[in-house]
Amino acid sequence: MEQSNSKIGEVMKMKLDHNIPSIHFDQVWNKHQRSNRKILGLRKVFAIPAIALMSLFVLVMAGFKLTAIEDKTDYPFVNDQQVIGKWQSVDRVAEIDQFIPGQKIQQGDLFLKELVFIKDGEMLTAIDNGNGSLGPTPSTWTAGLVLNKYEKTAEKYEIKDINGSIYMFIEAKTGDYVYFHRKPYYYVFTKVDDADYSTYQLTRIEDKVDYPFVDDPQLIGTWEAVDAVETIDEFETGIIDWPKRLLLRQFNIAANGKLSGSTSDGPIPEENLAWTKGLILDKHNKTASKYEIKELKGDTYLFYEWKSGDYTIRGMQPKYYVLKKVQ
Repeated sequence: MEQSNSKIGEVMKMKLDHNIPSIHFDQVWNKHQRSNRKILGLRKVFAIPAIALMSLFVLVMAGFKLTAIEDKTDYPFVNDQQVIGKWQSVDRVAEIDQFIPGQKIQQGDLFLKELVFIKDGEMLTAIDNGNGSLGPTPSTWTAGLVLNKYEKTAEKYEIKDINGSIYMFIEAKTGDYVYFHRKPYYYVFTKVDDADYSTYQLTRIEDKVDYPFVDDPQLIGTWEAVDAVETIDEFETGIIDWPKRLLLRQFNIAANGKLSGSTSDGPIPEENLAWTKGLILDKHNKTASKYEIKELKGDTYLFYEWKSGDYTIRGMQPKYYVLKKVQ
């Protein structure tokens, strides 16, 4: 639903903007969806019950991997006129019946600030830690459901009239649900307006991308994505990774600044990408991403700034994809 999200050309640009994590990337990269990326060290997003953490430790030490729940997400679009417009979060509760208007249960700020439902199933979000602007999300909606095909979640929503005011309750299917199979909690929203946001103009950061080529022989090769982290120091080799849930899959980096890549949706247009020493350039999305190469336990890793919509639209610091050199 939140979220730290590309078709060829303009559609590819939109999917890259979507962060899927969390995340997804972006998503995919907010506190809700980033928690789905990596189980150990859950970015301090939500507390794991001690028994669940101990169970996870036993599974990891035994060499097992958790089975992620994957909801059906290929629902046809069905309109629901009452959801269209902007909604503002007011609380987060374990059960719908726990919510009492004016008596907030969730302590502190809510990470997900606003949701916008646009006709034909599109959505926008505003999140904490951003600049307050609405930004893209990988989620879509159909009557009764918020869908995220990258996180494989289908979150039910329910609209209730409570004492003459309208509230929306939306399931929050975080890592607790996806990996520990726990019941999702609910975000509670109140309606702000019924406006049509289909022509809403996103304000974007655009980096300088016309750098001269400077060689860096150690960058040349094939790199496969293995993880996504908030900081380079956070990455640990051998910890549970979820590469099949990452949007970015591979970089093929050749001499003279040539670069091609692929995502879970297919190849990235080669003409969009280039590199020079210290930077990977996306000329289509106007981003210049720093990279760092590290040798860890006998393997070579590339840490690549992921400048998703969290950066280009929300003004947040970029997170990192971790890619392992395989050739």
